[in-house]
Amino acid sequence: MIEAEDYARQALDRHQGLLTAAEQERLASATIAAAGVGGVGGGTCVTLARLGCRRFRVADCGAFEPSNGNRQTGCACSTVGRNKADVVAGMIRDANPLAEIETHAEGVTDANVDAFVNGSSVAIDGIDLYALPIKKRLYDRARTAGVPVVSTPIFGFGAALAVFDPVRSPDFDSHFGRIPDPSDAPAYRRYLQRIAMGFFGFVPDLDWRTFVDRVYGGKCPSIGTSCMLAAGMGALAIADVILQRGSYPVVPETVHIDLRHLRVIRVGRFRRLAFKLKLAAILLRTRRG
Repeated sequence: MIEAEDYARQALDRHQGLLTAAEQERLASATIAAAGVGGVGGGTCVTLARLGCRRFRVADCGAFEPSNGNRQTGCACSTVGRNKADVVAGMIRDANPLAEIETHAEGVTDANVDAFVNGSSVAIDGIDLYALPIKKRLYDRARTAGVPVVSTPIFGFGAALAVFDPVRSPDFDSHFGRIPDPSDAPAYRRYLQRIAMGFFGFVPDLDWRTFVDRVYGGKCPSIGTSCMLAAGMGALAIADVILQRGSYPVVPETVHIDLRHLRVIRVGRFRRLAFKLKLAAILLRTRRG
């Protein structure tokens, strides 16, 4: 069996011409704090391990179930019922045997979020949309600690990239608005729609009636190709942050890519507003219909 050092050296050899030796060392010494390793976070972590990142903090309280199998990197028939953080940690080690991984099977919580973020180079927001309080806490703690947050939510056949810079980007409340009281169900549902729309710039051609019915039923339509796209976008953006290349825009500007419609756009406030208005009209027609 090949030794870990030899495996890593030979695997990373194919990066020559794309990454310098100094850049490879900076990636290896960076600490990635992945909050949620399902469809987006898991694929991003494994991709980063293949890029040469070695230090990971991986958190997820969920267990894989068959409905995750169409898109989540760690889900397979053999991993159903197992904790996502534990499974993805094993995949990271397989991809990069030199990886050092701190696993949090309890997920990110109020009790551990400070320690989870502090000292990290970048945080990945893979927290479920419905877990809003801890998602906000992650963003707030990262901003205070000076840690960038990278989010790559999926939508239809595409995904968006958002890099939240702790200095140049607005804070969570300024970008998404304040979280309403969960007891106000209509306001809370509108907020979920608004936060989901805070990343994208155009409305794809979808079966909107089925799409909306599934979303409101708690089973948002998704496909594996979008998660793979999100993982690639997120991993390269994280490398860009670590290497301080400055190639990617930061929030309030985002990037929206859709593979089916072959569209790539940079999204600012005005385009995002137009998108929100158009999508709101579609949702209204769907409900009335």
